[in-house]
Amino acid sequence: MAQHTIASRSPHAKPALSARRGGPAASTSGDHHSVLPSVKKHRTLEELAYLDIRQAIAEGRFAPGERIVVSSLAAASGVSRIPVMQALRRLETEGFVRITPHKDVVVASPSPEEFRERFLLMAALEALCLRESVGKLTPAVVRQLRVLQAELVAARRTKDTARAASLDGQFHLQICETAGLPQTLQLFRNFLDRGEYYRLIMHARRGGFAKESLEEHEKILRALEANDLPRAVKAIEAHRLGAMQRLAATT
Repeated sequence: MAQHTIASRSPHAKPALSARRGGPAASTSGDHHSVLPSVKKHRTLEELAYLDIRQAIAEGRFAPGERIVVSSLAAASGVSRIPVMQALRRLETEGFVRITPHKDVVVASPSPEEFRERFLLMAALEALCLRESVGKLTPAVVRQLRVLQAELVAARRTKDTARAASLDGQFHLQICETAGLPQTLQLFRNFLDRGEYYRLIMHARRGGFAKESLEEHEKILRALEANDLPRAVKAIEAHRLGAMQRLAATT
Protein backbone atom coordinates (compact mmCIF):
# COMPACT_ATOMS: atom_id res chain seq x y z
CA MET A 1 0.00 0.00 0.00
CA ALA A 2 1.55 3.28 -1.08
CA GLN A 3 2.38 6.19 1.17
CA HIS A 4 3.17 9.80 0.37
CA THR A 5 3.79 13.14 1.98
CA ILE A 6 0.86 15.53 1.84
CA ALA A 7 2.02 19.11 1.41
CA SER A 8 0.29 21.60 3.68
CA ARG A 9 -2.34 23.82 2.08
CA SER A 10 -1.45 26.58 4.51
CA PRO A 11 1.95 28.32 4.34
CA HIS A 12 1.98 28.46 8.14
CA ALA A 13 1.26 24.77 8.75
CA LYS A 14 3.64 22.00 9.75
CA PRO A 15 4.39 19.19 7.26
CA ALA A 16 2.60 15.92 7.78
CA LEU A 17 2.34 12.58 6.03
CA SER A 18 -0.83 10.86 4.94
CA ALA A 19 -1.16 7.21 3.98
CA ARG A 20 -3.70 6.72 1.21
CA ARG A 21 -4.59 4.05 -1.28
CA GLY A 22 -3.28 4.57 -4.76
CA GLY A 23 -0.90 7.45 -3.96
CA PRO A 24 2.71 7.82 -5.12
CA ALA A 25 5.48 5.98 -3.33
CA ALA A 26 6.83 7.45 -0.09
CA SER A 27 10.18 9.17 0.06
CA THR A 28 13.06 6.89 1.02
CA SER A 29 15.09 9.70 2.56
CA GLY A 30 14.51 8.29 6.06
CA ASP A 31 13.31 11.65 7.38
CA HIS A 32 10.55 10.16 9.54
CA HIS A 33 10.24 13.34 11.59
CA SER A 34 8.65 15.02 8.55
CA VAL A 35 5.74 12.63 9.13
CA LEU A 36 5.12 13.50 12.78
CA PRO A 37 7.14 16.69 13.33
CA SER A 38 6.18 16.98 16.99
CA VAL A 39 8.26 13.84 17.73
CA LYS A 40 11.20 16.19 18.08
CA LYS A 41 9.60 17.61 21.23
CA HIS A 42 9.57 15.99 24.65
CA ARG A 43 6.10 14.47 24.67
CA THR A 44 4.74 10.94 24.50
CA LEU A 45 4.47 9.37 21.07
CA GLU A 46 0.71 9.14 21.47
CA GLU A 47 0.48 12.89 22.19
CA LEU A 48 2.72 13.72 19.26
CA ALA A 49 0.78 11.55 16.84
CA TYR A 50 -2.47 13.02 18.15
CA LEU A 51 -1.32 16.60 17.55
CA ASP A 52 -0.02 15.97 14.04
CA ILE A 53 -2.95 13.89 12.80
CA ARG A 54 -5.41 16.36 14.32
CA GLN A 55 -3.72 19.23 12.49
CA ALA A 56 -3.65 17.29 9.21
CA ILE A 57 -7.41 16.69 9.50
CA ALA A 58 -8.12 20.33 10.42
CA GLU A 59 -6.17 21.53 7.37
CA GLY A 60 -7.81 19.06 5.00
CA ARG A 61 -4.67 17.01 4.30
CA PHE A 62 -6.79 14.09 5.47
CA ALA A 63 -10.06 14.84 3.70
CA PRO A 64 -13.54 14.02 5.05
CA GLY A 65 -14.44 10.42 4.24
CA GLU A 66 -10.81 9.47 3.61
CA ARG A 67 -9.45 6.24 5.05
CA ILE A 68 -6.36 6.52 7.26
CA VAL A 69 -4.19 3.41 6.96
CA VAL A 70 -2.75 3.02 10.44
CA SER A 71 0.00 0.51 9.61
CA SER A 72 1.28 2.56 6.68
CA LEU A 73 1.24 5.83 8.63
CA ALA A 74 3.02 4.26 11.60
CA ALA A 75 5.68 2.59 9.41
CA ALA A 76 6.38 5.79 7.51
CA SER A 77 6.68 7.65 10.83
CA GLY A 78 9.14 5.17 12.28
CA VAL A 79 6.90 4.27 15.22
CA SER A 80 4.75 1.29 16.15
CA ARG A 81 1.02 1.12 15.43
CA ILE A 82 0.16 1.41 19.14
CA PRO A 83 0.70 5.16 19.73
CA VAL A 84 -0.86 6.00 16.36
CA MET A 85 -3.94 3.90 17.12
CA GLN A 86 -4.19 5.39 20.62
CA ALA A 87 -4.04 8.87 19.10
CA LEU A 88 -6.79 7.96 16.64
CA ARG A 89 -9.00 6.61 19.42
CA ARG A 90 -8.60 9.94 21.22
CA LEU A 91 -9.51 11.76 18.00
CA GLU A 92 -12.57 9.53 17.68
CA THR A 93 -13.84 10.72 21.09
CA GLU A 94 -13.51 14.30 19.80
CA GLY A 95 -15.39 13.56 16.57
CA PHE A 96 -12.48 13.89 14.13
CA VAL A 97 -12.50 10.26 12.94
CA ARG A 98 -14.71 7.18 13.04
CA ILE A 99 -13.32 3.71 13.81
CA THR A 100 -15.31 0.73 12.56
CA PRO A 101 -15.59 -2.63 14.40
CA HIS A 102 -12.92 -3.90 11.98
CA LYS A 103 -10.62 -1.03 13.08
CA ASP A 104 -10.85 0.83 9.78
CA VAL A 105 -10.24 4.52 10.48
CA VAL A 106 -12.13 7.09 8.40
CA VAL A 107 -12.05 10.87 8.69
CA ALA A 108 -15.45 12.07 9.88
CA SER A 109 -17.77 13.52 7.25
CA PRO A 110 -20.57 15.35 9.06
CA SER A 111 -24.17 15.23 7.86
CA PRO A 112 -26.16 18.45 7.37
CA GLU A 113 -27.88 17.76 10.70
CA GLU A 114 -24.53 17.38 12.46
CA PHE A 115 -23.30 20.61 10.89
CA ARG A 116 -26.37 22.46 12.13
CA GLU A 117 -25.94 21.11 15.65
CA ARG A 118 -22.25 22.03 15.60
CA PHE A 119 -22.93 25.64 14.69
CA LEU A 120 -25.68 25.92 17.31
CA LEU A 121 -23.26 24.61 19.94
CA MET A 122 -20.51 26.99 18.83
CA ALA A 123 -22.94 29.92 19.08
CA ALA A 124 -23.95 28.83 22.58
CA LEU A 125 -20.36 28.32 23.74
CA GLU A 126 -19.16 31.65 22.39
CA ALA A 127 -22.16 33.46 23.88
CA LEU A 128 -21.42 31.82 27.23
CA CYS A 129 -17.82 33.01 27.07
CA LEU A 130 -18.94 36.56 26.37
CA ARG A 131 -21.34 36.52 29.32
CA GLU A 132 -18.53 35.24 31.54
CA SER A 133 -16.16 37.95 30.32
CA VAL A 134 -17.66 40.76 32.37
CA GLY A 135 -14.76 42.85 33.66
CA LYS A 136 -12.26 40.82 31.60
CA LEU A 137 -12.77 42.29 28.12
CA THR A 138 -10.32 45.09 28.70
CA PRO A 139 -9.59 47.81 26.13
CA ALA A 140 -6.34 45.96 25.35
CA VAL A 141 -8.26 42.78 24.45
CA VAL A 142 -10.69 44.70 22.24
CA ARG A 143 -7.78 46.46 20.54
CA GLN A 144 -6.22 43.07 19.78
CA LEU A 145 -9.51 41.93 18.23
CA ARG A 146 -9.52 45.09 16.13
CA VAL A 147 -5.96 44.32 14.94
CA LEU A 148 -7.03 40.81 13.94
CA GLN A 149 -10.00 42.24 12.06
CA ALA A 150 -7.70 44.61 10.13
CA GLU A 151 -5.41 41.70 9.22
CA LEU A 152 -8.47 39.72 8.09
CA VAL A 153 -9.48 42.55 5.76
CA ALA A 154 -5.95 42.60 4.32
CA ALA A 155 -5.94 38.82 3.84
CA ARG A 156 -9.27 38.97 2.01
CA ARG A 157 -7.92 41.72 -0.23
CA THR A 158 -5.05 39.46 -1.33
CA LYS A 159 -7.36 36.39 -1.47
CA ASP A 160 -5.16 34.57 1.07
CA THR A 161 -7.87 32.19 2.25
CA ALA A 162 -5.64 30.10 4.50
CA ARG A 163 -4.37 33.15 6.40
CA ALA A 164 -7.86 34.64 6.61
CA ALA A 165 -9.28 31.43 8.08
CA SER A 166 -6.42 31.27 10.58
CA LEU A 167 -7.01 34.88 11.65
CA ASP A 168 -10.74 34.22 11.94
CA GLY A 169 -10.00 31.34 14.29
CA GLN A 170 -7.72 33.58 16.36
CA PHE A 171 -10.43 36.24 16.54
CA HIS A 172 -12.98 33.86 18.02
CA LEU A 173 -10.51 32.03 20.26
CA GLN A 174 -9.42 35.37 21.71
CA ILE A 175 -13.01 36.05 22.72
CA CYS A 176 -13.36 32.61 24.30
CA GLU A 177 -9.99 32.70 26.06
CA THR A 178 -10.91 35.94 27.80
CA ALA A 179 -13.68 34.20 29.76
CA GLY A 180 -11.21 31.98 31.62
CA LEU A 181 -13.25 28.80 31.09
CA PRO A 182 -10.69 26.18 29.98
CA GLN A 183 -13.13 23.29 29.40
CA THR A 184 -15.46 25.49 27.37
CA LEU A 185 -12.48 26.80 25.41
CA GLN A 186 -11.34 23.26 24.58
CA LEU A 187 -14.81 22.29 23.38
CA PHE A 188 -14.98 25.39 21.19
CA ARG A 189 -11.50 24.74 19.80
CA ASN A 190 -12.48 21.18 18.86
CA PHE A 191 -15.56 22.37 16.98
CA LEU A 192 -13.51 25.06 15.24
CA ASP A 193 -10.82 22.63 14.10
CA ARG A 194 -13.30 19.99 12.97
CA GLY A 195 -14.89 22.53 10.65
CA GLU A 196 -11.67 24.09 9.32
CA TYR A 197 -11.66 22.13 6.04
CA TYR A 198 -15.20 23.23 5.17
CA ARG A 199 -14.60 26.82 6.26
CA LEU A 200 -11.61 27.04 3.91
CA ILE A 201 -13.75 25.86 0.99
CA MET A 202 -16.58 28.25 1.84
CA HIS A 203 -14.31 31.30 2.21
CA ALA A 204 -12.32 30.44 -0.94
CA ARG A 205 -15.55 30.44 -2.93
CA ARG A 206 -16.47 33.83 -1.46
CA GLY A 207 -13.48 35.83 -2.56
CA GLY A 208 -10.88 34.64 -0.06
CA PHE A 209 -13.03 35.37 3.00
CA ALA A 210 -16.77 35.91 3.19
CA LYS A 211 -17.62 39.61 3.10
CA GLU A 212 -20.62 38.88 5.30
CA SER A 213 -18.35 37.45 8.00
CA LEU A 214 -16.30 40.65 8.08
CA GLU A 215 -19.47 42.72 8.42
CA GLU A 216 -20.67 40.50 11.27
CA HIS A 217 -17.28 40.83 12.99
CA GLU A 218 -17.70 44.61 12.79
CA LYS A 219 -21.03 44.38 14.63
CA ILE A 220 -19.38 42.27 17.35
CA LEU A 221 -16.49 44.71 17.66
CA ARG A 222 -18.70 47.79 17.80
CA ALA A 223 -20.73 46.21 20.60
CA LEU A 224 -17.57 45.33 22.53
CA GLU A 225 -16.11 48.79 22.01
CA ALA A 226 -19.34 50.21 23.43
CA ASN A 227 -19.04 47.77 26.37
CA ASP A 228 -22.47 46.40 25.43
CA LEU A 229 -22.12 42.67 26.14
CA PRO A 230 -25.81 41.77 25.53
CA ARG A 231 -25.57 43.30 22.05
CA ALA A 232 -22.26 41.49 21.46
CA VAL A 233 -23.87 38.18 22.45
CA LYS A 234 -26.68 38.72 19.92
CA ALA A 235 -24.12 39.65 17.25
CA ILE A 236 -22.10 36.49 17.95
CA GLU A 237 -25.19 34.29 17.73
CA ALA A 238 -26.28 35.95 14.47
CA HIS A 239 -22.75 35.51 13.10
CA ARG A 240 -22.72 31.77 13.81
CA LEU A 241 -26.15 31.22 12.28
CA GLY A 242 -25.14 33.25 9.23
CA ALA A 243 -21.98 31.20 8.85
CA MET A 244 -24.04 28.02 9.05
CA GLN A 245 -26.27 29.22 6.22
CA ARG A 246 -23.31 30.31 4.06
CA LEU A 247 -21.59 26.98 4.55
CA ALA A 248 -24.73 25.07 3.60
CA ALA A 249 -25.04 27.18 0.44
CA THR A 250 -21.46 26.86 -0.77
CA THR A 251 -20.18 23.37 0.12
